[in-house]
Amino acid sequence: MAALTRNHGVRFLDAGEDARTVVTPDFSTIAIVAEADEANPDLFPLETSVHLYGDEADKIARLGDAGEIGDAIDDILSEGVAGSILVHRVPKKTTRNEQIGAIVGDPSDRTGMWGLLDARSRTGVRPGLILSPGNTQDNLIGATTATVTAQGEDYTQAAPVFASAGALVVPTGTCVIEGGKVIGVRIDNAGIGITGAVTCTIVGDGDGATCEVATGPVANPVALTTMAVARRVLGIGIVDGPNLDRQAAFQWAERLRRDDGRYLYPIDPAVRRFAVLDESDDTILTRPSSAVVAALFAKRDRARGGPYWSPENQTSSGIVGVARPISYYDGEIDHEANFLVSTAGVNTWIEGKELFGSETLSNDSNWRFINKVRTENAIRASLPGALRKWRGELFTSHNALMVVKTIEAFLDELVQLGVVLGYTRYFD
Repeated sequence: MAALTRNHGVRFLDAGEDARTVVTPDFSTIAIVAEADEANPDLFPLETSVHLYGDEADKIARLGDAGEIGDAIDDILSEGVAGSILVHRVPKKTTRNEQIGAIVGDPSDRTGMWGLLDARSRTGVRPGLILSPGNTQDNLIGATTATVTAQGEDYTQAAPVFASAGALVVPTGTCVIEGGKVIGVRIDNAGIGITGAVTCTIVGDGDGATCEVATGPVANPVALTTMAVARRVLGIGIVDGPNLDRQAAFQWAERLRRDDGRYLYPIDPAVRRFAVLDESDDTILTRPSSAVVAALFAKRDRARGGPYWSPENQTSSGIVGVARPISYYDGEIDHEANFLVSTAGVNTWIEGKELFGSETLSNDSNWRFINKVRTENAIRASLPGALRKWRGELFTSHNALMVVKTIEAFLDELVQLGVVLGYTRYFD
């Protein structure tokens, strides 16, 4: 061929004729973001994702007994699952809001939950099931509005002074002055952890201005951050509900429900597990459900060979019961389990041991079921890697055919497995 470099003799040219095998990544690695203040800092440095397996007892022992990470791993191992686990340790803080802040972290610095964005490059392992047990259930209360009830007079400068007994962070704000009167109070910081009434006193060089403050709950920030990170890494966040009653679970879920809620699997109530404690009486602990549920996800994935099936209808091997009874009757709709799953969109436990529900917190009913979301995640994560072979190649009819054959082979296999009903592929 005149277009090729001249050669007198025999040579082989690689035409790139073969379709490529698509390899689905492992979506079963459980990523835990929490504190473990007695952990060995050399093996488990702060703000660094570390990979281990559940049967590496020597490593797990060096996490220490204090903090949530060790307990969460015990919850997982109690299910008889020696899974793949990512540990991301954050600093231990003295107040609840500071601890929540450490779990959320900073997206620019890749700290806290955001540190999982670097987990795959650091460890070679993809975070598939993301949790922070005990940190997603809070119904955090903050100031919502400050209403001026009397505008006063003769003001050239004024500032609102907020007070609330027991608040973790007291709100702050700014007065809006016009014509010597305080016409509004703008809330700059809503505060957090407010447990009672909030008062507002207007202090300035005028006289007579007063205001009233309304408070209300906000969406849990750890759960929201879990949602954002899970979307980036194509994982699923398993988030614990408030563990109070069905109405509290409904309201908690409604505040979290949004477009990217498809990446969250909510669970309520908490569970109870018998624990053997070092140098203490053995007892029955009330534990967040998320680690137990993550173990059931991983168990189902391993049993069936992929992330395409729902974890529900499995019974836990490690819990002795749940934190509150959930009513359930086969063939009926008037029971709490059906309310939680069908109305609130919150998965739960029935008969004290069986996982019930496949719900996400998506606004879009098309992504209501967790197995559908994970199947789509698997396809999105698998195909681009297989198609890298043709990146930069000439767009010949043969290369186009090989791309199509690669896609078809993978999706045909999913059809045979019964996890998708069919597909369409085309060049745009």
